[in-house]
Amino acid sequence: MQFRYLVQSTCIDKNDLKLISSALDEFHAKKDMIITTGARRGQHNNIIDNWHIPKLELMQSIIKDPARSSNNNNYDPQICHHLDRADKCHRFELATNLLDCAQSFPVQDVDVDPKDGDVDIDADESTIERLSVIHSSGHSRPITNYFSIAKVLQHRDSVPLPLRSFVVKHTAFHLSYDPAIRNVTVDEIADRFAIADYLQHEATFRYNHVHPIGGPRRAGPMAILPFDKLQVWIKIHLQDMEFHDPCRIRPAQTLNCAPPVIVWTEAGYSWPTSGLSGHAVAQLRLIMHPIAKRGTPSTWKNQFLTYVQRFNISGDRDPTTQLYLLKRAKRSNGTHMGDVVPVSQLRAPVNLVPHFGAIADMRLTAYNSLEHASEFWLNHFWDKNTFFSFISVVMCR
Repeated sequence: MQFRYLVQSTCIDKNDLKLISSALDEFHAKKDMIITTGARRGQHNNIIDNWHIPKLELMQSIIKDPARSSNNNNYDPQICHHLDRADKCHRFELATNLLDCAQSFPVQDVDVDPKDGDVDIDADESTIERLSVIHSSGHSRPITNYFSIAKVLQHRDSVPLPLRSFVVKHTAFHLSYDPAIRNVTVDEIADRFAIADYLQHEATFRYNHVHPIGGPRRAGPMAILPFDKLQVWIKIHLQDMEFHDPCRIRPAQTLNCAPPVIVWTEAGYSWPTSGLSGHAVAQLRLIMHPIAKRGTPSTWKNQFLTYVQRFNISGDRDPTTQLYLLKRAKRSNGTHMGDVVPVSQLRAPVNLVPHFGAIADMRLTAYNSLEHASEFWLNHFWDKNTFFSFISVVMCR
C-alpha cells in the first residue's frame, strides 16, 4: 500500500525515490511469509505457491533514472531526446495548470446572494458553472468552489459578519447562513470555563493568536463572560486543494460536529506541508458564534468558534499497517481534554479506526465508536491527500 500511494505522486524527487525503493524492498523481503501462510490464493480459493506476476517486474522500472533505462548506445542523441521530451512535458503541465487556475478562480460578474440558506450564492446555472470546476478524477457533478465564493464576499458591501464563507491559508470554510440554533444560553450548550479560557487568551495575546488545545484551566469558576447567548451550527463544510496541485480544488467535506479533524495549534507550521508538526487531532464537538452584548468591544465578534476535544499521538504503531495509535487526552479528573479555538484553525477531516482489544465492547456501533472507544488508529490510507500530508509522520520517523 505504501508503494501504491507513493508512486501516484505527480512529482517524485530523490527522497521520494528512497521511500519508494524502501517500500518495495520491504515487500520483497517479507513476501515469502504470504506464501508460507497460504494467504496468496487464486480462482476457487486455491493456494498459489509462487510470485509469477509480470507487474512485480514492472515495478522495478518505475524507479530507474533515464541513463539506466537506455540501451547504452548513442548516448548524446538519447540524452537530447530525453531532455527535449522532459521540457515539452514541463511546458504542457505548466500550460494546463495555468488554464486550470484560470477556470478555478472565475470571480468577476458573479451574482452572490448572502441570504441563501446553504451555498451563499444565487443558484442559477450560469452562477454555479462560474463558481465550480469539474474535478478530473471521475466526479460527474460540478464541485462548488468555496474559494471563489469567499473571494467574492470579501469585496461585497452589506454582507452580514462574520462571513459564512471564508478562506484561511489553503482551506476554505462554509457555514449555512442560518444557524441550527439561533439563540441559546451559554450554560445550556457548552463548557463555560473553556469559553472563558478562550476569551482570556484573546485578551492576553490579541488577534491572530494560535490557540492550543489542552493544558491547565486559566479562567476561574467565577469568570464573567461578555455575552449570555450563542448561535450554534451543527455542521461546517471544509474544502482544500490537491496536495501536489494547489490549483485543483477538491470536493468539500461536510463535518457534522462529531468527526475528528486536524487543528492548527502552533505558529510557524503550515498544513499540509508540515504534516502533524504544529497540529493536533481533535474531535469537533460544537460550532458557535457568541452574541455580543451591545457596546461590547471584542476581537471575537466577527469570527466563529468551535469546541474540540484532543487526542494524543502515542509512539505505538501497528507492526503490520504502521498506523499510529491515538488516545483520548484526559484531565486529572478523568474528563476529556478540550478547548475553544477559532474555526479558522481547522484544517482537514481525518479518519480514525477504533483500536479493538481482546474483548469486544458490545456498545460499539458505526455511529457511536468515537464516543465509547478510547484508543484509535490514525488511518493515513484514507485518501491520497491524507497519505501525502502524513507521509513525514509515517515514513520519515
